[in-house]
This record gives sequence, structure tokens and C-alpha cells, in this order.
Amino acid sequence: MKKRNIYAAQNIYKYILLIPFILVFFFVNPFCKLSAAELTIGTAPTSEKLQLDPGETYNGEIVVWNLSTVTTKYNIIVSGFEQVENQPGTAVILSEEAEKKALYSASSWVTVNKDSINLIPNKNEKLYYTIKVPNNTVKGEYNVIIAFMSEDQGNTSIGTGTFSTLSSGTPILIKVGDEFVENAELLQFKTDKNFYEFPNITFYTQIHNLGDTHITPIGEIILENMFGKEIARIPFNENIQSLLREDSGTYESAWNYGKFLTNDKQLVLGKITASLLVTYRSFQPGFSPLTAETSFWVIPWRYILIALIIIILTIIIIRKLVKRRKEHKPLPK
Repeated sequence: MKKRNIYAAQNIYKYILLIPFILVFFFVNPFCKLSAAELTIGTAPTSEKLQLDPGETYNGEIVVWNLSTVTTKYNIIVSGFEQVENQPGTAVILSEEAEKKALYSASSWVTVNKDSINLIPNKNEKLYYTIKVPNNTVKGEYNVIIAFMSEDQGNTSIGTGTFSTLSSGTPILIKVGDEFVENAELLQFKTDKNFYEFPNITFYTQIHNLGDTHITPIGEIILENMFGKEIARIPFNENIQSLLREDSGTYESAWNYGKFLTNDKQLVLGKITASLLVTYRSFQPGFSPLTAETSFWVIPWRYILIALIIIILTIIIIRKLVKRRKEHKPLPK
């Protein structure tokens, strides 16, 4: 009997010792770290949006500095540009062939005070440019980019008739005339998944610009839990990325909360509803907002599974202890 009791006690201890190993198994989760590509130079301003008239002249300047530790010579390129497909806020330089066909390129309007620039580390340089709008220019939104291309980088083809700088540049949008049409269509609003273990969510919002000028959609995403209580407000297009006319773009909005309880004690569990509210007009900005709704689930299944395992082990241990007590209980005389 004594040996059997010792054996039962050892089994109980085995169950207890299993708990930390189970915890380690479910919580140790390797994460992949991706290092972002380093920028080689910085520019200010990062972009320009101008309203000019036919025959008008505009003088501007770009401050540029070297972010690397090596002195580098950059060639200065003036060209029309396009956006990368479905990526708002991006600019790719047109090839010479595409430049000839571009109806709204303003590259021929722009002159710069130098063709190249030597950038010394930790030192700013200034580039001066002049925009002269031709007298016979018709109404429209024109574009040009003043880009900086290092001699050892060259160009990289990214598609038919377009090239991308491997350094940096300042895109410029020029409106000539007035009464532009600002119109947009919401194509999609969704999350990257339908089910999450932790509240770390990425929202994808696809918008198509139907107007004849660029738009800069801004707004917020409002989250409510399964009880209808607001748990978060996420800024939409926090980096103020514009979308060129006739282009579509997908905006990413991240919510990496990492907790299951808000500061005002609201649960971040179960079904979560996300409501999108976006405005894009510079004139009457509240008119014709873009709205949509989607939902997803936050269920910490590992925590739930661990809790169930602990409960089951606890029940097993209690039953064995009760059984041992009954076995040791002396018989009535």
C-alpha cells in the first residue's frame, strides 16, 4: 500500500511539472525581424502642391542632405512621374518614350541651377529651381519630380516606360485653372485576416480617384466590441499620402494594441466591428464621405487552451488526492 501511495504521489507531481512546459510550448513564438532599407539622402520639402496660372513663374528650393557616411555625387533628374500601381504617395520617373506621350508632364517647365550635386555627410545643400508655366497651358493638374540619382546606382526598370530612382526626390503637383472635380469611390475595406489571437490588426482600404485632380483622403476607423462599446479610434492615412487622378491605391492602417482590456476597462475580445469614415475633398470636405464596415474576431485561443489544461490537471490532482484520503481513511471498529 505504501509503495502504491508513493507511486500515486509521483504521478501527481508529474502532472504539476507538466504545466510550466506547456506554458513554454504555447508562449514561445519566434518572430521574424525585417530590417528596412536605409535611405541614402533626405529632402525637404518631401513634396509640393502648387496652384499656378498660365504665364506665371514660381521659384523654389529643395534642401538635401546625405544620410550615409560617404561623400556621394548625385545627378539631378527632372521628369514627369506616375504612381506605382495601387500604392498611394509613390512616384516613378517616366522614361523618355513615356515622357513624350505624357499629357500632363511639367518637366519642360522646370529649370534647375545645377545638373549634379556632391553630398558630404552631415552637411546640407540647396538646389534652386524655377517653374515657368506656358501661356497657352490648358486647365489640368500637371506633375514633375526633381530626383537625385547617385552615379553608382543608375536606374532600375520597374515596368514598361517607367523607371524608379534608387535615391530620393521631390514630386511636385501643379494645378492650372480652377473648378476641378473631386470624386472618389471606395473599392474595398477589409482586414488582413478574419481571426486573430491578439489584437494586432492591419486594415486595407482601396480607393479609386474618379476626379481630374489628386485627392488626399483622411479620416479614422472606429472599433467597437461585441457589446457595442467603443474600444479604439485609428487614424486613416496618417502619413497624408495623396492619390493621383484616375489611379487606385490601397492604404494600410495598423492597430497593434496587444492587450485585451482598454484603459477604460472595455473588453477587446470576441467579435470586433470596424467602421470606416473618410473624407477626401478640399472643397466641402464633409460632402460625400466614404464609409464602410467590416468585422473580425479576437480570440486568445492559447490562453483559453492553457486555462482548460490547468483546470483539467487541477481536477485530476484533486480527484487523486481525494482518492488517497479515502484509501487512508481508517475503517470503523
